[in-house]
Amino acid sequence: MVEILEKDILETKNNIMKKLYLTLMLASMSTFSQNIIIGDSQVPYIDTQTDKAERAPRLWKGGIGIYDLTKMVNNYPITPSIKNVVISIGTNNRFQGGVVDLFSALKRKFPNAKFYAVQGSWGWGGVKAFTRTTVYRYYLQFQTQGAVIIETPIGFGDPHGPKASYNLIGKSLDKIL
Repeated sequence: MVEILEKDILETKNNIMKKLYLTLMLASMSTFSQNIIIGDSQVPYIDTQTDKAERAPRLWKGGIGIYDLTKMVNNYPITPSIKNVVISIGTNNRFQGGVVDLFSALKRKFPNAKFYAVQGSWGWGGVKAFTRTTVYRYYLQFQTQGAVIIETPIGFGDPHGPKASYNLIGKSLDKIL
């Protein structure tokens, strides 16, 4: 009985610490914290090219696909103060599925936000056979869920490094946000 009680106390303590950490993390974000960027390994490249949005802690990670991002969003606190969410996801799941579930989570966690989708990359690695048209069709599903599609895609080739498209994406975001 004592072991069960100790386990419950430890679990409660851990949950309180997690909530405290998230609260402090959200409070420490800069003045642009109302505009966040979430998603995969392209998030830092987008972040460096926009002055009006920043990476959201715990909502981006290299190598993740849309299902992983959905789990991350589901574990994030409801944050009504977020006005804009820029989403960079899709390449790692080869532009297949998960859009409806992601947006269900996003709308629940960021009830006052507008959503913007950055089109991914193609022509390399696991997406070697994909084309711009295939990629655009995938992001039309984001538009159906209420997102604005950023016109410039990350584009052809490996996205892990400097690309002119990141600069254009950043400029587009700065005009919109």
